[in-house]
Amino acid sequence: MTPHHSTPSVWVVYSNRNEAENLISRISDFSEGHFWDTSESETFLKNVDCHRSSWLLVDSKSSEDHNLQAIAMKTSEENEFFRCLVIGAIAPSNWPTNAIHLAANTLSTSIIDRLRNESHVLRIASSRIRHVRRLQNR
Repeated sequence: MTPHHSTPSVWVVYSNRNEAENLISRISDFSEGHFWDTSESETFLKNVDCHRSSWLLVDSKSSEDHNLQAIAMKTSEENEFFRCLVIGAIAPSNWPTNAIHLAANTLSTSIIDRLRNESHVLRIASSRIRHVRRLQNR
């Protein structure tokens, strides 16, 4: 069995690197933040695989990237506790069905609060499901 990290991994896909780095530093108290680089897709997949829950946080400018949408769909299908938080998507249907969509003018504090709360919910759900599976395997 592969050991998993319980701290959520958050990959920030922002067109403005300064905004992304600021956000990453602000979420560091409850998550492990990473800046998304297009060359990072293999690292991203390995990282998602070794964390109990992982997030892809996408800004409105990056939300229409078809390659990113394809990676998100594939990762969502393969990882039970992977989620996307998309801000200002023009076509929300291009993202996984369990993606969370926020308005384009959402404040960063609201984004961080939502991410913190949803990460906590995922952590609880993951723990419960692991416990039930352990009981079933007895």
